[in-house]
Amino acid sequence: MKRRTFLGALGTAPLWLGACAHKEETPLAHLYGTDWVHGAYELYAGKYASIQTSSEQATKSAYAMLAQKGVTALDALQTREVPFFIRVDQSEQGFSVQRDVPERLTFTADMSQADRDAAQARWEKARETIQTDYEQIRRLDWALTTLLSQTQHVRSAIDNGKIEQYRLVRQLSALAEGDKPPFDLPYQVTTADYRDVLLLLLERLDDDAARLARVESDIVTVGLTARATDAGSGSLAANLNKVLLAVVTDADATSPRAATYPAEGDARAQYVTHGKALYDSIKASPEYVKWEKHESTKAFDQLGQMLSLVDSMTGLHVSAIYQQVLDVWRGDADYLSYLKSVVKMLPGGSEVAKVADQAIELTEKARKVVGQVQNVAGQVQRGVAVAKGVAAGDTGGVVQLAKDGGLFNAGSDFARSKLSRQIAFIKDQSELQQVQGLIADSSLAKSALPTL
Repeated sequence: MKRRTFLGALGTAPLWLGACAHKEETPLAHLYGTDWVHGAYELYAGKYASIQTSSEQATKSAYAMLAQKGVTALDALQTREVPFFIRVDQSEQGFSVQRDVPERLTFTADMSQADRDAAQARWEKARETIQTDYEQIRRLDWALTTLLSQTQHVRSAIDNGKIEQYRLVRQLSALAEGDKPPFDLPYQVTTADYRDVLLLLLERLDDDAARLARVESDIVTVGLTARATDAGSGSLAANLNKVLLAVVTDADATSPRAATYPAEGDARAQYVTHGKALYDSIKASPEYVKWEKHESTKAFDQLGQMLSLVDSMTGLHVSAIYQQVLDVWRGDADYLSYLKSVVKMLPGGSEVAKVADQAIELTEKARKVVGQVQNVAGQVQRGVAVAKGVAAGDTGGVVQLAKDGGLFNAGSDFARSKLSRQIAFIKDQSELQQVQGLIADSSLAKSALPTL
């Protein structure tokens, strides 16, 4: 059957069991047998599959903007010697790059002539590029705000999916107690068929939640890596390219399962078995018990209500995980601590998780050297080895402080003053060149950018 037919039937009656005493009208009443079973499953399953697809399409545009324009823009902003910050605003409606370019050049009495000359050079440089920087910041704000909105959308889908699982468990419990569906099942559709649809959807929601969590964690990692270029860290802008490459690799390796009823065989049997295990696990969980107690006086929710909820996810986001994401994107703590928090969100075995784990290791090794060296910023500025274990001095605006540490940004006074707060994703000059070549050949670099 065509999807339009299913959607048209959706508004006529609920699929799920109801608590009311009267008989409900049979949904998809024009179908019977396997067509009804398949139609009921596919109508519901397609909703969450479409969320991942639409979110990946939206985020790909933002990632392409960052790859083609964002990294260069962030690198340029770092050279202006004007501190800037990247944060989610208090309304939670947008990401923004914030900086304060003074209208007037100000000297203080304790400044030497050299200090005054340096201050004047920085001020003039910032004023000369203010219009170009405005356009670059506008692109950055759009890309990062797009990622924020998709995080909200995906997180709401995950949280609502959990509630839907609770509703499915409640339906299955009612069937297990001998209750009948609130409507007459179509011809050649048994209660066992109806139960299997519920079990398959319970499993489907679990699988989709895992995929959506991967999309969410990728977005959070990209957002943090962009933030790490600001005055809170001053890290190398090219780090973002390495993370974007990992995101593309993960996206290419997974896609939503087709929203079609599983064919007869081992796969369907495994899905049903997994659904039964999820049913037992969820029903015994304290969270479900609490929810069930709260919902016990309400009528069972309908499929149509859930679908419209997915389409219009708005309002206050109170999820604990979402609040953690906001802290990563808004807080003022050491960004390395935020990276460690993000790693806990990343799915094991993903390319983004590998990149983040490597960044933590590289950063911790390099920071140990920074902490041991006296006046390291000034010595790095002159391009000299500053201590035993230092691999290289300033070359092309980067510095590798330890042989087994990563590249740090040393392209400006601003960056050199932040060596002890930087994060390193790229191991050495060789990897930097490799990453730059790969991003230039990637789909992100070749995607058409939206007109802003």
